Amino acid sequence: MAEALAGSPELAGRYMAFRDAAHEALGPEIVAEVRRAVAGVHGMGEGARGSAPAAVISYARRMVFEHTAITDEEAAAVTAELGEPGLVALSVVAALADAECRAEAVGLPDLAS
Repeated sequence: MAEALAGSPELAGRYMAFRDAAHEALGPEIVAEVRRAVAGVHGMGEGARGSAPAAVISYARRMVFEHTAITDEEAAAVTAELGEPGLVALSVVAALADAECRAEAVGLPDLAS
């Protein structure tokens, strides 16, 4: 993504800081699981391996095509696992992973991570 934003170093820096903050809030293991889960929904890779809490992986998978159907109960289950800041970070990480998968699928590798 940073390469795609190379024409705007300020925007690239802000994007990277935003992404990195969300990744730091979840930690590298959960981020990797979420990214694998989202890629799996897109048919890109093996999907999640099961080390992250089930509620987290379920939420991440639903963010791809069913984000408006996520229930309060599902969000509460994630909040119970990660806290409210974690729920927000998970939403960001899943959304960015989804966008990067979609960019890769349509041949825009500079927009993929």
